[in-house]
Amino acid sequence: MINKNTTLNIKKHLLDKHIRSTLSDNLRKEYNKRNARVIKGDTVKVLRGEYKNVEGKVEKVKTGRSTLFIEGIQREASKGGKVKVQIHSSNVMITSLNLHDKNRSNVVRKVKPDNSEKKGINMKSNIIKPRKRRNLNVKKVLKPQQKRVRDSSDSQDNKGNKK
Repeated sequence: MINKNTTLNIKKHLLDKHIRSTLSDNLRKEYNKRNARVIKGDTVKVLRGEYKNVEGKVEKVKTGRSTLFIEGIQREASKGGKVKVQIHSSNVMITSLNLHDKNRSNVVRKVKPDNSEKKGINMKSNIIKPRKRRNLNVKKVLKPQQKRVRDSSDSQDNKGNKK
């Protein structure tokens, strides 16, 4: 579990990586991975706590506390009505993955994207451009500093002894 004080200083895109859960046995064999990041739309099974062995889809992910809201897991509020229960991502197991997102399916399958697919990159030929060399004459740019002449009478040792 992540310490509360450390999460305050972590950037959000790095904090999202901590929300991981184990994969079921059949998914482990299929993707050769032990765990994966949980996102909205994954189907999970609760392994610990009051709602053990309950299965449902992930409705919402809270990155600050690494918790999930799962369909069908609710409790009664003190004022009446029903409240969704937050379950920590370490207490669930992913039974099916939401692969509608192209990037996520590539990450799970460990497919590296081509350089041409990256956003905003135009493939140009590797032409080496000659670099212009800047010739700066330091003496012309910087003004010479005036030399300070120190009298022996100005030193602290001689302040009291003036002749």
